[in-house]
Amino acid sequence: MERELRFSLLDPPPADEVLEDAMRGSAYRLEAGGTRQQRDVYVDTAEFALRAAGVALRRREVDGRRLATLKSVASGHGAAFEREELELPLGEHGAWPAELLERLAQLTPVEPRRLVAQVEVRTERRVFVLRKGDVKVAELCFDEVSARYPGAEREALFREAEIEAADGVELSELQEVAERLERAVTLTPAGASKLQRAEALLALGAALG
Repeated sequence: MERELRFSLLDPPPADEVLEDAMRGSAYRLEAGGTRQQRDVYVDTAEFALRAAGVALRRREVDGRRLATLKSVASGHGAAFEREELELPLGEHGAWPAELLERLAQLTPVEPRRLVAQVEVRTERRVFVLRKGDVKVAELCFDEVSARYPGAEREALFREAEIEAADGVELSELQEVAERLERAVTLTPAGASKLQRAEALLALGAALG
């Protein structure tokens, strides 16, 4: 089960020292985890059968790895999201993992051969590990995102921050972390997943011409 707080950002995130100062005096500390480049391709049928079934499926390339991720639609409100997530390495030649296809079949009777690329999302992700003592509580991520329809030139750009819980950590603890972070950066609850936000901005751009 994935648990996270997701926020929209208008400005670039603050420097590491500013973020560390925001945590000073609390039970938490930040460890810089570097920057990752991610490329996600979200797939669906031409009729958007996965969306109708309340799931999202993507292929991800990050740090030389190729992964498949199946997620349910998030439940919650404001910045808080909880949803089922299954992530596994892609097979040879990019084949979907058998375990993932089995779970997908339980959720919707979509044939994998009908899936086509719908949205491409590229993310530059600045990562911090958040610890309480020696225990990992969450990952804090600042994302610079560009999204486009496959093969299109028009793109949508936006910034986000995510606080993703480690196993066994509840959303209430993430809220405590967010309150400390607000000393360093303005956090606006996103209210939507990255895919939903990308699709909304791309549709708006197309409508405006």
